[in-house]
Amino acid sequence: MTMAHVWWHSGYDRLCHAFSVEQTSGEHAGAAYFEAACAHSVPPELVVRSPAGALCVPCLVEVGSAMEGRDAWRD
Repeated sequence: MTMAHVWWHSGYDRLCHAFSVEQTSGEHAGAAYFEAACAHSVPPELVVRSPAGALCVPCLVEVGSAMEGRDAWRD
């Protein structure tokens, strides 16, 4: 099963990163920072909860690699 992500803007590097949805609610909601698929971490006060800006290429690769059927293009 593929993990769902949200794409949020980071105030650190001005890129839009993929953050797992499970970090956005529940027990993780009060975390000191959010960790992106590429391992980039951002404190909540520097996250813009909007998919603005250029996308992080390492996040795209991580999220795309985890998608079901990702090897179909190789067949």
